[in-house]
This record gives sequence, structure tokens and C-alpha cells, in this order.
Amino acid sequence: MKQELLHSCPELIDYINETGFLPLLSMGIAGWSAEEVTDEDCQYTRLPDGGWEWPLWEWKGAILQESGCAYGKFFKDKAAFISREWWPDFCNYRRSLFPYPEAGSIEETILDILRCEGSVITRELRGACGFTGPRRRSRVDAYLTRLVKGV
Repeated sequence: MKQELLHSCPELIDYINETGFLPLLSMGIAGWSAEEVTDEDCQYTRLPDGGWEWPLWEWKGAILQESGCAYGKFFKDKAAFISREWWPDFCNYRRSLFPYPEAGSIEETILDILRCEGSVITRELRGACGFTGPRRRSRVDAYLTRLVKGV
């Protein structure tokens, strides 16, 4: 895997495109995660005031917007990036295992919104689906997890 540690969001985008698939956090395969290939300055840091700083997490939105890659819980319910180049093959493989959602289901609505809007952050997707407020917010997250997992 990667010999030299990465220091920036553009470097990580290039690496995701080079590898095709890259988990955000370690999954037990040494060196195969964004967490393990980025410099220690990019790691999670707890601040003295109780807050935290995590450049790697902050890059997530920019990575999605700038690279066109996909991000979701693709491997063992763990978050990962899949490059734009590899996404069609990965998606087709998943479709071969799991059927399209039922007509009229919230899952189908979510897919329709994504088809029309393209890449959106989860907050925007929740709003487009009408899932706002404390209890309703987590419901769309559950639907997204089911879509990603194919359950």
C-alpha cells in the first residue's frame, strides 16, 4: 500500500482514484484506509476545551464534490470511498445481489431524488425527502443504510 503519507485533500482524492476503493477507517487490512495513509496532522485530535479537530473528516464533503466518488457504508457496515471509475462496476455488482426497491417506497423516492439532484450531502437529502426534526432525521439515515447494504 501507500509508502508516503498524504497531507491534503487533493492528495487523498488522487489516492482514492488510484486504489478505486478506500475505507475511511482501518478495517484490519494494514495500510488500506484513509486514516492509515494520511499524516498524523490529519488525524482525530481532542482539543483542551473538549472539542475536537479532524481534518480527514472535514475533507469528506470536498472529496465527494470534487472527485465524484461515492461514499457510504459499503464494507462490513464501515464507511468507504469508491472512485467514480469503479462505481459503475461496484453498483452493478450490488444490483445483481439486491433487487431494486419497491415502487412507491421511500427508498425509491430517495433514489429518484439522487438521480435528479446528483450528489448531495445527507442534510440536503433529508430535507428533500421531508425528513427534518429530531426523530425523523434518523429515519432517512436508516433508509440510506438499507439502500447501501441492499437489505
